[in-house]
This record gives sequence, C-alpha cells and structure tokens, in this order.
Amino acid sequence: MPIPIIKKITGDFPKKLVKDIDILMSSLDYNPIWQTIEWQMMLKKTKYVQESFFIGISKDKNLGAYALLEKRSIGFGKYGFFCIGGPVGEDAKSLEILSREIKKLSIKEKVIFTQIEPLAPIILPEFSAGYYKNFIEKHTAIIDLKQDNEAILARMKPKGRYNIRVAEKAEVKVEQVPFSEENLGIFYNLLRETLERDEFAANSPEYFRVFLQYLEKQELGGLFIAKREEKVIAAGIFVFYKETALYYYGASSSDNTQRKYMASYLLQWEAIQKAQKRGCKVFDFLGIADPSDSKSVLAGVTDFKLKLTDKTRVWPTSQILVPKRFVYLIFTIKKTLKIWKSRLFG
Repeated sequence: MPIPIIKKITGDFPKKLVKDIDILMSSLDYNPIWQTIEWQMMLKKTKYVQESFFIGISKDKNLGAYALLEKRSIGFGKYGFFCIGGPVGEDAKSLEILSREIKKLSIKEKVIFTQIEPLAPIILPEFSAGYYKNFIEKHTAIIDLKQDNEAILARMKPKGRYNIRVAEKAEVKVEQVPFSEENLGIFYNLLRETLERDEFAANSPEYFRVFLQYLEKQELGGLFIAKREEKVIAAGIFVFYKETALYYYGASSSDNTQRKYMASYLLQWEAIQKAQKRGCKVFDFLGIADPSDSKSVLAGVTDFKLKLTDKTRVWPTSQILVPKRFVYLIFTIKKTLKIWKSRLFG
C-alpha cells in the first residue's frame, strides 16, 4: 500500500530519499533540476524561499511520486506554496494520495494557495487549472542534442548560422570561468545593460553569488563568457543536470560597436557543444513568447532563440489548490489594488 512521507528540507535530509529522487529523476526524458533537494537548499540560502517541503509516496519500497514545495512570501505577510517542474511521477494511485497530502500540508502551513507547474500531463484531483505566478514559461525553444553538430546547425535559421560565423571571424573567444567576485561583477554589469535595454527585472547580486557557487560546487555548469580582444561583451549562466541543459541567464553589451560581433550567438553554440560533451540529450532555452501574444515582453529574446532552433515545446497548464477561496479572493483584490495604485501614483 502506498505510504506518504512528509519532511521539511534541511541539511540533514535523509540520503536514502535523495537517492530515491535521483532514481526517479533519471527515468525522465527531461530532468527538472528544480525538483532536487540540493536546488531547494540553494534557494533557502538565497532567502527567496522561506522553507521547502518534500512530500513523497512510497510504493513497494520505491518512490512512486513526489513533490518539492517552496514556501514563498506573496506579500501582506502571506505565503504560497510553489511546486516548480513537478510533481514528478506517473503512478496514478501515488499521485492521488500525493494530492491529498499536499492539501493537508497546505492547510497546516496556512498558505493561501498551492501552485504546481508539472512538466508531464498529470492532473491532481484536488487542483484546478490556474496559477498565481508562473515560474516556467509555458512556451519554450529546445534543441535535440542527440543529433550531430551538422544536423543542429542545419535546423538553425540561416541568420543564426551566419551570426555564429561572424563571431568566429571576429575572433570572439568563449570560455567557462570559475566563480570569483570579479567574474560575478563582470556578469552583473552586463546584466544591468541587458535589463535596461529589454526592460526586465533582475535578481540581486547575492542571489547570483549563491547560485554560481552552488553550480560550481555541484559541477552543474556555471558562468560562460564571450570576449574579444580581452573585453567581455557577452555572458551566460548555463545549467547541466543529468540529460538536460538549461540556458538560465544571458547578458550582453549594449554598445553597438561590440554588438556587431554577434558574441551571444557563439556563446550559445559553445554552450550547446559543451552540453553534448557532458551527455545532455536536450537543450532548453527556458522560455519564448506565446505565439498568440504579439505584445509579449519576450518578443526580443524569442527572435534570438528561434534563430538557433526550429523546435518548440509547450508545457502543461499550471494548476492551483486554494484551501480557503474567500481568503484567496480578498488577497487577490488587495494585490490588484496595490498594482493599480502603483501605476497611478508611482
């Protein structure tokens, strides 16, 4: 009979469960690093997450399904649970029990809601379609790394291949660099330029410090830079976990005298080849614009990413559990009023 296991994620989390998670994760064709204990420990260190919980269903001494829930502040002194890239598992009975246990924990922890963003077409009985805030863009661009380099290049747009050659002819050099305060500063300064240009928000330098140190310690990728004549003009953070590679963050100079060298394209191409050498089977650009949204803020980065691949993927709809609907309604009204007040009065 399936048995639920519920644990707060701390430094002494049972190694047996870590191994069970690893076994289940290895059976997937896409490995969501967000559903690993080490990732949750990293998030806790950044202070972006108050605490995280593991809910697993043991079946015949194996892990049938599990979910890692992040307890995050949502303002007004309230919290929500977020399950990014999960739950993980396909056993129907285990998922049914998991759904009930998530609801129990949600009530116990007094969260306003619990949101899941599964990467498989699963439906939890206690949940309904909807979301508070998506962390994973539903549309993404990917590359099948099981192909050889010629096949990957052939599936790029002509402009993508051309821009890679432009960077090579300009003698742009790409390398993975170790974490250091100097390298963090170089990346963050480029990121500021990128954010001003594309009007995105940024995480704090401390977040990137913890993130890069975690990737380096776990040997899961890290910071890549592209430079010409010793000047860094583009950079990116890439994650390599099991058979899945992720383009997590990118930054580049806004100086047009540097942008003409197309360093970001060669940066991606080198990272793609690095992912192949590590045994990754899929390269995920982590989000593009919804084709039906002509005004998407992702339009610019989407154009860039789709020059490098013709393959896209759509993830399943997010689902949400709201234990106390009236409280959730009041909360969302307060949030909406706060947004409008900010827009009207600055």
